[in-house]
Amino acid sequence: MKLNHINLYSHDIAADRAMFEHYFGLRTLVVRGDVMAIMQDDDGLVLIVNHFEKKREGFDYPEQLDILHIGFILESRQAVDALHASLSADGWAAQAPHDTHGAWSFYFRAKGGYFVEVTTRTPIRPEEAWKGDRR
Repeated sequence: MKLNHINLYSHDIAADRAMFEHYFGLRTLVVRGDVMAIMQDDDGLVLIVNHFEKKREGFDYPEQLDILHIGFILESRQAVDALHASLSADGWAAQAPHDTHGAWSFYFRAKGGYFVEVTTRTPIRPEEAWKGDRR
């Protein structure tokens, strides 16, 4: 099975689309006014950012949008630091990179209201490795 797409609610479609294109290399496939943008990465994963305000009615969507995030994995600590420097130089308020469970990472808030995580791979400790149903 392969993850096909991610759909995130966004407060600012145009700004988020530009951020994902500029910093993460996604290419835009479709823009539907100010309510949706569909992008794709080099491996075929589709990212959709939407502002379907009317669809939120009656839907149990968390009011704290900051719990939603999308993550990008880079190959090295140096690559994480370089992307952080680029974002910071362009005025993005990104937390300083730091060690998180053995990975080097940082978060910043996209204009759409959710967070973007940039990290190296997190090593899996042997005691955390899934070994099937442990009932």
